[in-house]
Amino acid sequence: MSATNNKAKQTSRQHETMHQAVNQQTTALTSLVLNASKEHSTIPKSVQAVRITSQQDMVDVIHVNHFPCSFAHDLTFYQYDAIVEEYHEKQNKYINLSSREKRHQFVSNILLAKEIHPTAICWYDEGSCLYSTTNFEDKLPVVYEKEDQGYRRRLTIKSLTATSGTNDLDQSSIRVIETLIKQVLKQQFKVIGSVFYRWDEEPRPDGPYDLLNGFKQAVCLTESGPTLNVDTTITRFYPHSDLLPFIWERLLNQRNMSTFNGELSDIQYNQVCNFLRDVEVTTTQSDYETNYVLTGCFSNELPKKIFLERSGQFLDQYYKDLGFELRYPKLYCLKAYKRNRPQNIVDLPIELCIFREWQQAKEDDSTKPVSAPSVSDRFHSIMAAIASCNFHDDELCKEIQLEINCDEMMTIPYETLEKRQITLNRQRRFTNPVPVDKMAFIYLVDPRQPNMRDVQEKLLNSFYDAANQQRMALPENPDEYEIVADRDLERKLRNHFSELKNWGCQFILCLENCRNKEIHSVFKQIAYLEFGLVTQCANFTKVKQIRNLKNYCSNLLQTVNAKLSGENKQVAELKTNTKTMFIGADVQHTKNNYSGELPSIAAVVASMNSECTLTNQRISRQWPSKGKQSEEAILLLKEIVKQLLAAFMDNNDGALPEHIVFYRDGVDDGQFERVLNEEVTALKEAFQAIYPTNTFSPLLTFIVVKKRHHTRFFGLPWSSTGIINVENVESGVVVDSSIICPYPNYSNFLLNSHEPGLGTNKIGNYVVLVNEIQYSLSELEELTYSLCFTDQRIGNRLSESIPSVLHLADAAASKARQLFNNNTRPSNTIRAEILKVHEDIQNTPNMF
Repeated sequence: MSATNNKAKQTSRQHETMHQAVNQQTTALTSLVLNASKEHSTIPKSVQAVRITSQQDMVDVIHVNHFPCSFAHDLTFYQYDAIVEEYHEKQNKYINLSSREKRHQFVSNILLAKEIHPTAICWYDEGSCLYSTTNFEDKLPVVYEKEDQGYRRRLTIKSLTATSGTNDLDQSSIRVIETLIKQVLKQQFKVIGSVFYRWDEEPRPDGPYDLLNGFKQAVCLTESGPTLNVDTTITRFYPHSDLLPFIWERLLNQRNMSTFNGELSDIQYNQVCNFLRDVEVTTTQSDYETNYVLTGCFSNELPKKIFLERSGQFLDQYYKDLGFELRYPKLYCLKAYKRNRPQNIVDLPIELCIFREWQQAKEDDSTKPVSAPSVSDRFHSIMAAIASCNFHDDELCKEIQLEINCDEMMTIPYETLEKRQITLNRQRRFTNPVPVDKMAFIYLVDPRQPNMRDVQEKLLNSFYDAANQQRMALPENPDEYEIVADRDLERKLRNHFSELKNWGCQFILCLENCRNKEIHSVFKQIAYLEFGLVTQCANFTKVKQIRNLKNYCSNLLQTVNAKLSGENKQVAELKTNTKTMFIGADVQHTKNNYSGELPSIAAVVASMNSECTLTNQRISRQWPSKGKQSEEAILLLKEIVKQLLAAFMDNNDGALPEHIVFYRDGVDDGQFERVLNEEVTALKEAFQAIYPTNTFSPLLTFIVVKKRHHTRFFGLPWSSTGIINVENVESGVVVDSSIICPYPNYSNFLLNSHEPGLGTNKIGNYVVLVNEIQYSLSELEELTYSLCFTDQRIGNRLSESIPSVLHLADAAASKARQLFNNNTRPSNTIRAEILKVHEDIQNTPNMF
């Protein structure tokens, strides 16, 4: 690929020269790139396609949110082991200071006073590393002890642990420079985690929350040299306001506090409870110094009846003596505790509580994500973010002679893969619709809800119309049931499902009209685990309100046919005579699993044919080792792949795949060696267990799919008027030079494989760890793009941002948690278990 890359870079330079006469604004936002030719493929048709090359004199280029940067030559970075501690009187010893912010402030004061070295420039990673361009190893160890905010604290610099430099940039030196840049920006912005926020930005309301724009930065080592990658994000915060007006006006949607009569109803208290659970507040009487965590519960008594044993007073009198006479004595108090002291519950009057500043809103799996900004908004917000950074005046930047070109994004060479050819039957319908002789329709409804027969008929009629259009046979009259979701729900479901199972029902269409989300989980658990019935659920509110029910039911039908092992379409480019299995694997973790007591869910989805139109899956849940929050490795991968290979044999007259292409999600650069040592080894052991002795083993290609990076592509079509029109790049754009990471042992590429409905394209970064099949890079790009079209649940011309087997694994991992009865960690030594479903659907596709 080196000749191709050199040609692309040379072509890019030629066209940049061509554009020098264009006005300044256009020059800053455009350049010219010709598509570079690639070597011709020697692999069969399954991974071949035509590349598109523009013949125009001026072609559009793509911009990428990377900004070139440079540093002084011959610099050496010295890394020192450092520890920050705080003295505890009760224990009569120093203990590690846990607060990252307090560590940062304490060390910053020492660095500012030049106490470590009179001339050395140092910076701190807020953990256990101190960096400098000066070698003072001969003075170590050193201890700096001083009073800080009323506490005795000390910094101990133990030893020199590592060196790196700018002459031979690697990930170690890049990490040192990235830490320096973060410390520079921390003086200019509010930093929460890895996100920077402007101090003066006005928040935008989002229901009860506030929205703030922030940005992330990362120094990247690319083929073009070091770059600064900048991307923006939008975060929900609790407003920095008094709690009572927030509850009344924004949570309960009342006009303003002038309408508040001093009391809340039982219904209003219930509305507030769940929202306030785990929210942090501070209080007026503590001068906003003490932080409390709310339990989401209220006191059983009013303040005048809550007796405080420590002070010997009732709560209202206690606050009155402090100078805070309660204005609303008829409000029940909030139950809360000081952080890290959950056993000491206190009662806080609502009117004295204020949200802790810069507190991100609590989110879980059911939280609706923030709406994505338009591609134009993201582009301009990135440019605004980089323009607001000052990299020139700080002494740290001067020390390493940091230079960042903030005027424009990089322009990069790229190629466009041809759209895939989708094969349907001769009438442009499903390639293999499964005839349904027996089906049931269930209306699952909350007690006391109206029958809404018109909505039921509306759904059924549209679903049957969609089936008729696809020539998919359905019974003339499905068996219909109305099941009320009351306390007797499980018994009723088992009775009906037993009857349907004995009758030979092929699938159940269920219209759910229930507010409690747990009812859906109960329905799925009993259907899949106990009776092996295929189900497809539709949301009542969506069916009632949706404008285009025809399209909605067409999508439902696609999913139903796929669940019944039918086939809706094929991708012509995947036709091959070589038995091939495609596998996607992902692990998803529970949010805020700080104790590590909740399991992660691992999902592996494998194709049952070489065209990847039929799939099978295995789900497992796994608990992390004690002391950890999650387990990223797929612990039962060997057993899972053995079962999937056996299922492949059943679907292919006893034949096993000759090639296996494995896409693994959720792996960072630092985990590549672990994946090779553990998961690739597990795959090889599974092959040895299944493939007959003295016969071939399949050739394996193992690809890591990285989605957590922040590289974005932008199309800025050149315009003679100078007007900037920011667009998403088209599906099929691939980049395998310029900004990719120059891994010493692994080839990689960036691929945009979809057309987003909203926001900016999400680009997949594919890193090839094992390539026994010996695909060329071009062939892997073509193959990966083809696999993004194979999901049988989506439209004929649509594609996904990652290969469909991997997208199905993501969906399975996300939804499978509802099928496990509980998440309690086993008392024995078992750390992982495979989900056991009914044998009748164990080897069917997409049970979700």
